[in-house]
Amino acid sequence: MRSSLAGALTALALTLSPLVAGCFKYEKPLVTVPEPPSAGAFPNELFSEVLAGRVDENGKIDYAAIAADRAGLDRFLGYVAKVSPESDPDLFPAKQDAMAYYINAYNALAIRGVIDRPGLKSVDDIKVEYFFYTRYNIGGRKLDLYRLENQVIRPRFNDPRVHFALNCQSGGCPIFPQTAFLSDGLDDFLDEQTTKFVNHPEKVRPKAGEEGVWEVSQIFEWYADDFEGAGGVPAFIHKYRDEVPADAKLEYIPYDWALIAQAGKGP
Repeated sequence: MRSSLAGALTALALTLSPLVAGCFKYEKPLVTVPEPPSAGAFPNELFSEVLAGRVDENGKIDYAAIAADRAGLDRFLGYVAKVSPESDPDLFPAKQDAMAYYINAYNALAIRGVIDRPGLKSVDDIKVEYFFYTRYNIGGRKLDLYRLENQVIRPRFNDPRVHFALNCQSGGCPIFPQTAFLSDGLDDFLDEQTTKFVNHPEKVRPKAGEEGVWEVSQIFEWYADDFEGAGGVPAFIHKYRDEVPADAKLEYIPYDWALIAQAGKGP
């Protein structure tokens, strides 16, 4: 969820503060798992099983197939509800354990938010409801997608590469991977996903007819502060795509909010 929307949501919450509590919708987990996993072994592979054969090479998702057989997704989210790095830190002994958990939790809940709404074409049509007013159980804590991203994941990890891992199910998001993020090899996988993003012609491209100007995803505009530790947005992009100068002039590509559904396979 992006900061331009975040400001609008914050203003809305302040304006409607007496009514806000009644607007929140809590979507409880649909499966209760019997016990938490052992330390360092959160079952992220369950989410990989959900994605297997349902995400194509372009990151498009067969929501219809997931909705028709959602037991695996609901079981994975049962584990997300059961434990978290906040509720049970001993189960997540390394940073990559916690980071993989939160990335997969966000992406799995974003998918649930889509398949729970048959006929949805774009999360842009229901932004406030989808990001802000729908809450889920995350290790016993009720959180919406907005708070999960901006009050948990970003401040906890302070790693700009999460912007190329978290996916709100829109065309402007990073390419959705065909597997879950796993603790083992997580750093390399984050680099791989970041490289894929900055080398994608719809995310970063030279501007036609204007030498030295690059058009880049609005993610870089909305979250510019997150890239300051890397020397700023152009320097960050240069690290993963050296043809982009570290001091390049940037313009921003309007965000694509269309649902990342495979043709004819929406929710």
